[in-house]
Amino acid sequence: MSLTISELPHKEQTLFRSALKLYEARQYKKGLKTCDQILKIVPNHGETLAVKGMFLSNMDRKEEAYEHIKRGIEINPNSSISWHVSGIVNRGGQKYEEALQCYEKAAKVDSENIHILRDLSQLQIHLRQYEKLVATRTKLAKLNPLLTAFWLGLAVVHQMLGRYDLALRVITSHEGNLKHDTTMLKNEISEVLMYKNWLMELNGDYQLALEHLKEIRLRITDITAWKEQKANLLLKVERREAAAMAYQELIERNPDNNDYVRGYLACNGLDMTCTDDKDAVLEVIDGLQQQFPSSNTLKFLPLTFCEGDSFISAAETLAKHALRKGIPSLFTSFKTLYANEAKGAALGRLMDGYATQLRDTNRFNDSTDDEPATASMWSTFYMAQHADYYGDYERALQLIEDAIRAAPDTVELYMVKAKIFKHAGDVSGARNTMDFARQMDLKDRFVNSKTVKYMLRDNDVEEAEKMMVMFVRDDAAHKIQEIVDMQAIWYMHERGDAYRRLGDIGRALKQYHQVQSCFDSFQQVQFEFHSYSLRKATVRSYVDILKWEDQIYTHNTFVGAAHAAIGCYIDLHDRKLAGEPFVATPDEEQTRPLTRNGLAKQGQHNLSAGVGEAKPVEVDKDPSGATHVAAEDYMAEALKFVERLENAVGGQAKTHLSSFEVHLRMQKYFLALKAINSLKAIDEQHPSLAPMIVRMTADMDSNESFAAPMKAALKGQLAKSFGEVSIEASIEAHQNSLVFALAGARGLLALGGDANVASSRRVLLGAASAVYGEARTLDNLLAAKALLEKSGASEAEMSDFGASAKLVFPLATCF
Repeated sequence: MSLTISELPHKEQTLFRSALKLYEARQYKKGLKTCDQILKIVPNHGETLAVKGMFLSNMDRKEEAYEHIKRGIEINPNSSISWHVSGIVNRGGQKYEEALQCYEKAAKVDSENIHILRDLSQLQIHLRQYEKLVATRTKLAKLNPLLTAFWLGLAVVHQMLGRYDLALRVITSHEGNLKHDTTMLKNEISEVLMYKNWLMELNGDYQLALEHLKEIRLRITDITAWKEQKANLLLKVERREAAAMAYQELIERNPDNNDYVRGYLACNGLDMTCTDDKDAVLEVIDGLQQQFPSSNTLKFLPLTFCEGDSFISAAETLAKHALRKGIPSLFTSFKTLYANEAKGAALGRLMDGYATQLRDTNRFNDSTDDEPATASMWSTFYMAQHADYYGDYERALQLIEDAIRAAPDTVELYMVKAKIFKHAGDVSGARNTMDFARQMDLKDRFVNSKTVKYMLRDNDVEEAEKMMVMFVRDDAAHKIQEIVDMQAIWYMHERGDAYRRLGDIGRALKQYHQVQSCFDSFQQVQFEFHSYSLRKATVRSYVDILKWEDQIYTHNTFVGAAHAAIGCYIDLHDRKLAGEPFVATPDEEQTRPLTRNGLAKQGQHNLSAGVGEAKPVEVDKDPSGATHVAAEDYMAEALKFVERLENAVGGQAKTHLSSFEVHLRMQKYFLALKAINSLKAIDEQHPSLAPMIVRMTADMDSNESFAAPMKAALKGQLAKSFGEVSIEASIEAHQNSLVFALAGARGLLALGGDANVASSRRVLLGAASAVYGEARTLDNLLAAKALLEKSGASEAEMSDFGASAKLVFPLATCF
């Protein structure tokens, strides 16, 4: 039977309390010694053993820590301290589910311990267990109603559950406590009041919220937020004239804010998306332009809804200003307008006319003054990008060369030239041109990063690495690790893709897992805000953080890395089944850390800048990704990514394509069918549906261990939903669609067999045929090339395909 704290001798009680204070002060070594002092006298004191484990966990002695905590709980399973300590250690190890169970057991033993309940509430909101969190935070608010953070936290959880009335009731009932909380600053009180007003709005009490907003005016420190809310509420209560004045005041503060302009238009009963309102909208915006002539937003907005002559008139104003001032981003600003085919063509005609006028007379037709000498060059620069957008790469290159001859020292010209090479399929030319631009301004980080990306696209990982570390701090012990620590996710992703193209699956997986680790850290770092934001009363921003974190894994970089990692694991699985397993081969040159002067020699140290003290270089223990290659079950590893994608981007077709590939290889046919049905729900005409159905049916037929009744049930379900399906019929039914051809060829290759492979090859050899029209993109033709290589096409066939692809992309060097 373990002694409780109160049953310890007086001296040991004092030491125990001292140990807890040392933990809060992060003096772990002293705390550990203090625990040992207690255990010498009372060796089986469970709570001291648990606290000792807490100190050990912070000294990187995790295994010992868990052993001590486990032993402490076994000695005294009814100790809230031991369970609380176990929760803290598990939470620090990011074992959130285990930590939650420990906190719950601690709270069960000591249900009114504020420290335990606070830690429990933070973990519950971290895991989004909102219903349980309501009970926990209600108890906290009752235990200490004067502490603002507790009742703010309760209001937040009601808001996240959509119970705005309850959240508002909590704020209202505790609002009087603000007078007694002497620790709150003016800006914190201001935030609480603005949060209450926001809840009123969310609850639909617009008039009440407007009255409340007037009452709290003198206590608000965020004046801009108050003015924005005032304009918003006035509009919602249909006081349009007052709302227009409020938005007018906001526009005066920031005439480039899109939301202010849209709000002002709404006050006038206008909507830019409504065709009938266009003339009136243009009249209002013209009036605003006269008041705020420097606003780029007001100049650009008419372009988004005007057509015909009014569109040209608005475009002329912006274009002439940009050409005269030498603004390189003009095409980038106009690029979104190109989604409208008529507007794109109109901009091309307008800018081509300007280029001719400036080249011939150095002035615009409607002007008698000469324009700056650079105006002609910038108009040619624009037209090069225009031609590049429409795939006329030869003309684009000719135009950009004309611009370069006019201004050979302008970096932006070479960057666009590199982009044209990239789009035209000349990866090496793009890389060399971008590197030339980099050398023109070695201090420009943006151009340096672009060069690194282009080098990686050219599969030159080593040179890209050297360029990347140029802007890493000089005293970094290991510069590549520093890039990982800086969470340069674009670099990790691009580097992984380069390794994958080079066939180094291990290193590719290493990079993709690093991307995943970065996003996991983004998700985990919110833990610090659960207490900080409530303590500082930044509740509105905190709610935004929670919503943003819920969407973190929808980011394109994570989604792309996850699909790529799944592809790598599938490749490893297929190779292993074919008796040709991939073997990770560490390269000494690749594993040597980079220093300020390039690649470090093994055994050397990297000196800190300005300090003559050597620091040991930490070399990555697994640079080749051997750990991932050595995984026992590749499909189990791939499934982890699939589950993430299904939770985050279940509405994307590609998610279910990856899910199908994994589950089919795991012979989990019901889940494979689920992936097929999910894909159908997104797109009934998806080109991969027929190949997926045929492959699943063939796999079930070849699987003798799969129960016949279940096989019959699945086949019946497929027949009921899709009828009779074949890959060849799907290709034939969409004979002018390259995406159907590629999906069909991919399916035939996966089925295997000489006949299927030969059929696939015939389809792929015609991928560059004119019948496919604009679908013959560079990516699609490269995909066809990769599938041809996988099909075992002969050199002559690859040569024929390359020749036909070159007719579509004559400048390409990748065929």
